[in-house]
Amino acid sequence: MAKFNLNEYEMVEDRLKKFWSDNPNGRIETNVVHITDDGSCVTIKAEVFTDSKGALPVATGIAQETKGQGGFANADAWMENCETSAIGRALANWKYQGSTKPRPSREEMSKVGNKTSESAPKKSTATMEASTDIKETLSDANYNTDNLAAQHKDGSIAMDANGIYCPCGSSVKYFKADEKNSPRSPDFRCTAMGNCTAGDTVDGKVFAKSWWMDNKDTPEGWKDYAAAVNGIVIPVARSLDDIGEDDAPF
Repeated sequence: MAKFNLNEYEMVEDRLKKFWSDNPNGRIETNVVHITDDGSCVTIKAEVFTDSKGALPVATGIAQETKGQGGFANADAWMENCETSAIGRALANWKYQGSTKPRPSREEMSKVGNKTSESAPKKSTATMEASTDIKETLSDANYNTDNLAAQHKDGSIAMDANGIYCPCGSSVKYFKADEKNSPRSPDFRCTAMGNCTAGDTVDGKVFAKSWWMDNKDTPEGWKDYAAAVNGIVIPVARSLDDIGEDDAPF
C-alpha cells in the first residue's frame, strides 16, 4: 500500500480561513446526495458561493465516506468527516489549494489511514513467497496458490500473500453476499474510495475502482479466494491404491 504523511496535506480549516478572509459575505452549502439504507455510507455535495445571496456556486465538491473505513475519523464521525471533505474538495476546485500542498485535504486522506512518510517497499511483479492468511485460506480449500502472483493488466500486483490490491496500490476489500448493500453492489472495491486513481470519474465525482465476479479484468486468484472464503472446497482425487471397487474417486 502507498505510504504518505498526513502532515504534508492541508487541513480544510486552513482553506476555510482563506475563503472567509477573501469572501466575508460568502456562503457554503452542503447537501446529502445519497445515503445507503443501513446508513453506513454517505455521499455529500458542497457548493461554494462568493455572495450570501448568489444563485450560482463558483465551485462544487463531492465526497463519500463509509463508517469505519480508513482512519479513526470515520469510526464515529464519518458523516461529519464526509461533509468536511466535500467542502475541502469544493474549495480546492476553485482556488483554495496550497501551492506546495497536494490537492486532497488531510481530512480526505485520513480515510486511507495515518501512514508514515517512509517510502513503501516496492512490490515485485514476479512470483512472491506466500506464507500468511491468504495462502492458508487458498491452500486449505485446495486452490492453486500460484495465482498469488496475479497481476492487473497494467502490470501492477493484484494479489500476494498479504492481500489483494487495486492498480492504484491501495488494498481491495472483498464483500460477501451478506455484506453487500444490494445484490448489484460490486464484489470487490478499492478501499481508497474517492481517492482511488484507478477508478472512474463521473460528473466530477471519483468512484473507487470496483470489480464483479463476471468482470473479465477480475483476477482469477481473487475469484478463488472469494470461493474459499465462502467455504467452497475443491475435492482432491484419491490415490488409485485407496479406491475400492464401489468407492468414489474423491
